[in-house]
Amino acid sequence: MQDRVKPANPHILSRFDGDLGYFRGLVLDMGTKVRNQVVLASEALGACDVGKARKVIHDHRLVRDLDIQALEANTKLFAIHQPVASDLRFVLTLSRAVYDLERIGGEAVRMADIAEGLYEYQPHVRECAIFEDVGRMAKPAVVLLNNSLQALADENVRIAAEVAFDTKDLEELFKGSIRRLATYLMEDPRNIRWVIDATLGIKALERIGDHAGSIARNLIFSVTGKDVRHVHVASLAADI
Repeated sequence: MQDRVKPANPHILSRFDGDLGYFRGLVLDMGTKVRNQVVLASEALGACDVGKARKVIHDHRLVRDLDIQALEANTKLFAIHQPVASDLRFVLTLSRAVYDLERIGGEAVRMADIAEGLYEYQPHVRECAIFEDVGRMAKPAVVLLNNSLQALADENVRIAAEVAFDTKDLEELFKGSIRRLATYLMEDPRNIRWVIDATLGIKALERIGDHAGSIARNLIFSVTGKDVRHVHVASLAADI
């Protein structure tokens, strides 16, 4: 990893490191809370559990508070320290991670809203089975999010590259789930409500995987200086 530019005054360096560490801690804390929200929301929708759905909706304020604190910390870093070179890239990467995590938290709330809406219709066991693909997709989506946060915490390009590669697998899983859900419609058109809700749920999980990939690709930019946000997965290895 390229050495960061060191200011001549060690006092300024220490203050910058402290402010950067605070910002980084906020981002990772936000990541942990968002990951827990995704796990709970997918369990709520997969099992038609209204109680868990309401907890996700209630706890979203914690994610929102961290989002605001992180934005303030980011603004302070730029206003006081005006980072350059690798320091600037890392601060930008953390800033973009806050955006991605905020979006992931929004997807978790979207799944929780769907699960809460099911309470009105009281689906039977057979209808709840239509939501099995939510759980099937949630596991790899959460792994991607976990690994992207680990890559960010360790500034590890190898883990970040693995996340970028694995997002392709989640896309294939999403296509398989869509085909499976279509069979429920062919069996009984009255399943359309449940199939639509399940489709919205797995689409939210696919987007969560995309945001995890975005965090990983931005981390690769931070460490290597190469912008791989729009590089196809097949040629990613050659670019890093």
